[in-house]
Amino acid sequence: MRWQSTVDNTEIPKRERFATPLSVLGIFCSFILVLVLLYPEQGLLGVLSGGDDAATIRYREALLRIRPDDNDLRLKVTGSLVRSGSYNRALEVLSIFKPGLSSDQQHLIRDLRYTVLKNLYSRAIRGESEWLRLQPLFLAAARDLAGSDPPAWLLKEFAADARKAGDQKAGQEFDRQAKASINNQQLQASVKMDYRATAAQYFEMMKGAEGLARRRELFFSGVRTLQAGNLPQEAFDAGEKYLNGLASDRATLIFLTKVGLAAGQPARAQRIIKKALGMNENKQKQGDS
Repeated sequence: MRWQSTVDNTEIPKRERFATPLSVLGIFCSFILVLVLLYPEQGLLGVLSGGDDAATIRYREALLRIRPDDNDLRLKVTGSLVRSGSYNRALEVLSIFKPGLSSDQQHLIRDLRYTVLKNLYSRAIRGESEWLRLQPLFLAAARDLAGSDPPAWLLKEFAADARKAGDQKAGQEFDRQAKASINNQQLQASVKMDYRATAAQYFEMMKGAEGLARRRELFFSGVRTLQAGNLPQEAFDAGEKYLNGLASDRATLIFLTKVGLAAGQPARAQRIIKKALGMNENKQKQGDS
């Protein structure tokens, strides 16, 4: 005997979806915009994580649409987008800034732009249209970040980034520039050592020099040698150090005052010139008495 099921075999209709993903995203963005309008920035960021999570980034982007001329906010948004890997969006945000940027802000913009472009460049397929489009942009961003006198370590980073993107030619060129920078630094260091050695000889000769005029001549030569080696701070420091025997010589003190001003030490130079002027006043008083 076969038992028949009393359960209705009619197919149960599938549960209807509440909303599509696109609708959910739209609702979320609208919600964020309402929060922007109702709550101050710091208060809402206290409720959110304040980091680079999706909610905080959406909030800052919505806030930027209301305050497009806020350079600080634009930099925050760009930084968050870069750290989250949204490079194309970050490049769009970076394209517009209000005039009046500080030097620090300008440097940060150059650094962010280079970071964005090197990542996009490394992800593109070598030789294809996107890679070819990004190549000059990457090189321009590198030159902009490097400035007029880039350090060797930065040029080596450029070379590594270029090779990672498959750009061997640019990598070799950056390596060549890095090597030239190192050689130039070594040459400058060697030249400065020669200036220091020559100045030290002048100061050593002062010990056996006879007469005030000869000691002054050697002192001036030693200090001027360091100045000629583009060592203004060392020239002033050496002048104060080897002033022995000339501390009461007004001509030497006036000379050293000028050296201090050239070294960007006005406070120390002022003390020296006051001493020199004080000597002059004392001489006048002695002549009047």
